[in-house]
Amino acid sequence: MWISDISIKRPVFATMVIMALVVLGIVSYPEIGVDLFPKVDFPIVSIRTVLEGASPEVIDIDVTDRIEEAVNTINGVKNITSTSGEGYSSTIVEFELERDIDLAVQDVREQIAAVRRRLPDDIDEPVIQKVNPDATPVLWLNLAGEKSIPELSTYADEILKEQLQRIEGVGSLWLGGLQRRQIRIWLDQKKLRAYGIGPRDVAAVIGMENVELPGGRIESLTKEYSVKVMGNIRDASEFNDLVIASYEGNPVRVRDIGRAEDGVEELRSYTQFNGTPCVGIGVRKQTGTNTVEVINRVKKELERIDKTLPPGMKINIAFDQSIFIQDSIKEVQHHLVIGSILAVAAVFIFLRNVRTTLISALALPVSIISTFTLIRAFDFTFNNLSMLALTLSVGILIDDAIIVIENIYRHIEEGMAPREAASFATSEIGMAVTATTLAIAVIFLPVAFMKGIIGRFFMQFALTVVFSVGVSLLVSLTLTPMLSSIFLKPGHAGAARKGTTFTRVSDALERWYKKIEKGYRPILAFALDHRGAVLIGSLVVFVLSMYMVRFIGKEFVPPEDQAQFIVRLESPIDYSFGQAEHMFMQAEKVVRDRPEVVGAFFAHGLGQGGSGQVNKATIFTRLVPRDRRDKKQHEIMAELRKSLNTIPGIKATTEMVSMLGGGIREVPIQYIISSPDMGGLQKNTREVMKELAKVPGVVDVDTSLETGMPDLKVYIDREKAADLGVSAASIAEAVNLLVSGEVEITKFKDETRSRRYDVRMRLNPEDRRNPEDLSRIHVRARDGTLVELSNLITVVEGGGPSSISRYNRQRSLWVFANLEDKPLAEAMKSLDGISSRTLPAGYNTAYVGQADTMAESFRYLMLALMLGIILAYMVLAAQFESFLHPVTVLLAMPLSFIGAFGALLITGKTISIVSFIGLILLMGLVKKNSILLVDYTNTLRARGMSRREAILQAGPVRLRPILMTTFAMVFGMLPVALGIGEGSDIRSPMGIIVIGGLLTSLFLTLAVVPAAYDVFDDWKEWVRRKMKGA
Repeated sequence: MWISDISIKRPVFATMVIMALVVLGIVSYPEIGVDLFPKVDFPIVSIRTVLEGASPEVIDIDVTDRIEEAVNTINGVKNITSTSGEGYSSTIVEFELERDIDLAVQDVREQIAAVRRRLPDDIDEPVIQKVNPDATPVLWLNLAGEKSIPELSTYADEILKEQLQRIEGVGSLWLGGLQRRQIRIWLDQKKLRAYGIGPRDVAAVIGMENVELPGGRIESLTKEYSVKVMGNIRDASEFNDLVIASYEGNPVRVRDIGRAEDGVEELRSYTQFNGTPCVGIGVRKQTGTNTVEVINRVKKELERIDKTLPPGMKINIAFDQSIFIQDSIKEVQHHLVIGSILAVAAVFIFLRNVRTTLISALALPVSIISTFTLIRAFDFTFNNLSMLALTLSVGILIDDAIIVIENIYRHIEEGMAPREAASFATSEIGMAVTATTLAIAVIFLPVAFMKGIIGRFFMQFALTVVFSVGVSLLVSLTLTPMLSSIFLKPGHAGAARKGTTFTRVSDALERWYKKIEKGYRPILAFALDHRGAVLIGSLVVFVLSMYMVRFIGKEFVPPEDQAQFIVRLESPIDYSFGQAEHMFMQAEKVVRDRPEVVGAFFAHGLGQGGSGQVNKATIFTRLVPRDRRDKKQHEIMAELRKSLNTIPGIKATTEMVSMLGGGIREVPIQYIISSPDMGGLQKNTREVMKELAKVPGVVDVDTSLETGMPDLKVYIDREKAADLGVSAASIAEAVNLLVSGEVEITKFKDETRSRRYDVRMRLNPEDRRNPEDLSRIHVRARDGTLVELSNLITVVEGGGPSSISRYNRQRSLWVFANLEDKPLAEAMKSLDGISSRTLPAGYNTAYVGQADTMAESFRYLMLALMLGIILAYMVLAAQFESFLHPVTVLLAMPLSFIGAFGALLITGKTISIVSFIGLILLMGLVKKNSILLVDYTNTLRARGMSRREAILQAGPVRLRPILMTTFAMVFGMLPVALGIGEGSDIRSPMGIIVIGGLLTSLFLTLAVVPAAYDVFDDWKEWVRRKMKGA
């Protein structure tokens, strides 16, 4: 080949070309980021709107529905998911993957601006972000120390939050356990009635007496003054002196009817780390950003912040996703190094020559380092998939060099001069090597350009393989023949002194190989003599392998031991914050007392729907590394699930920290049931849950349905209200002011801190304990008299949903479930059967998260596999100038299935997107053996041999390179298949399926491909004779 001849004639030029690639790779290496998975910019936009005091029904109708109606008109919307809760609306808009996230955010802002006038006037302005608010924070911090919680809260809310939000890549923060400063006006119901003062009177006076307004300007001949009316209250205690009204000629001040307190807001969340109270800060990253980079930036900023912290405060890291990610990537790098050493060792066993082994092995570092250039140029990262591509490619990268150097070495041993042998042998085998490499590349190109989320994730994997094997081809056709022409000498294998250990081992290995070769010759002859039986037998093997698939589980990704997981706790919905706290503390202690637990970050008030849910809590749990404990993570999770659910009143679930999937929970089963009939929807969803909980292996069955939240509905007698001159608005306002305590009546400006704080009023706790207390509130009628609400209202105790969910504009309920030793596909099949039996006509159902992505991914992967096989056929047809020979070569593919699926079945692994990619990789690898056999058989026939003679000679001659390349690949993938280290649970199925397929394909190919070649050639001759006869 011309490229090889140039390299042999100009060795320095060839060396410099390869060195250029290596230097670019070395320069690129420090610039490459680290993440668990490839960066995928999910086009998800969240809209959060707050309307203080509004019920879920009001939020759903007046806010959520109108926002959904507006954003539904935007081009490219895939799904709209919303939750309407007590005082808030959360809408998540998911766009098609092709949509640019920044343009999507801009479109959403425009639509919200257009619909704003149709939303209630008193809502907070909608907050629009390109981040999924349901995503798990990637980093949990806690601020603790000798200071009180209010002091810690003030620092976290006013200073620390702003410092963290400025960091590039930080999307949003969740602050838990806060007790923000608030000026509270506590009122006494009896004193209000005694002095004839209504709630509106108090609010109006406080608002009017605390103002700071501009008064224009005064201009003299030489100066100009701006005028400010400083009517604001300077000290919180001054609120006590405000005159609210006059009673019998005496002023009635705030302190006469209650008291003003410079205090904190009502406690609705609580956090602690390892039993120590703290303020918790959850850091969510922006969608599409690099997890490790964002966390590293936060840690770097924390080093600076630590120096400015007030004495007695300390920031600790409670939960850090980057630890698992970095450990996982380090393990893959270790596997890469170990796999490379094992692959080189496999080559040495067959070549028995240090020089030839080193020349072959040079392809490994050159190809891997050169690939760093592509990774950097395309803004890829070192992640589980790109590093796995390099690790699994170790055997492939050395293969081309092995085939070339084995051929060169064979010709040198036969008496040819090294320089002549390097040129002739490379030309002889060059096209076959090129064909095998291109066949591998075209198998992966469709993977790189698949649609859907799976295409985005595996693009880096596929392109890394394609580029690395391309470089290895270049090395095998340039550097390998050039070095062989210089350093290989005739008879060099026997140059070692006789009687040495090396010589004895070498001779033993050679005798072992000769026995294999001798045994292979009669097997090959038998296969040719019984061609039909061999081909029928191979068909039976293929059918058997397809039958085995029925017994292998199917799931999206295998569960992995991350040494971290989430515990979700739920108390009865009607429990108060204090009662729920008492129960949750028992559960937190159970988690913390586990010997494997090194970190337990407890957040009360943080649940599936976000913050403020007093009957829910979350414990982010960190374990000791997997190599330092006896139990696996899923065993610990199962044991905790059982022990926590023995605590009376608590419902506990355990979940993985999902880094891939979607939905609103980190569980594999997320199932949506939709219907306009809310009553029937609730009833039928409960029935589905009841049946699903009976399925073996399905645990933690839960739903988004939360009913039974006790509420008091105040019904107004309009006739009496009209007679007494009281409006419905004044009644609602009075109740809202005195009971909710969520109405901001004014702002208190602290001059020393340059901050403004809410001023809120409320009845004393003892005046609002029972439903009857509502009837004792007084309102002012139009004529100025005070009217007790007992004359106007009826209070009815009832219950309602704590939140209302929608999916694609329909009211919906979610069903969640975890799996314990049960594949996802089996659980989905069971759930589909339950739904078909339980749900009436007209109900819509959908999977989200892993279940939805799995079905889509398998479909795209199958399409990519078919397209890859077609492209491989086209490459081989062009190589062999034949329509029939590629079919012979591709027979190796189905012959590998028995080993691939058998290995999964024996090891108890499942078919997932990871093992499916392994199958595609296997399809690229197994063709190599067939190509070597068919190509050399054609070469010998072109030299004048008969077909049978050519087959009988080609098999034994190509046996050594076939064994070498196969065992090099097997040895290279062993570290991955053995599943050692962090993140190995996801990687090992890929290595297992490839090794199993390679080994069975090796033995079957050596017999079946020659037999098929013989049969197909007979058919071709028969067709030719028929055509001539016609």
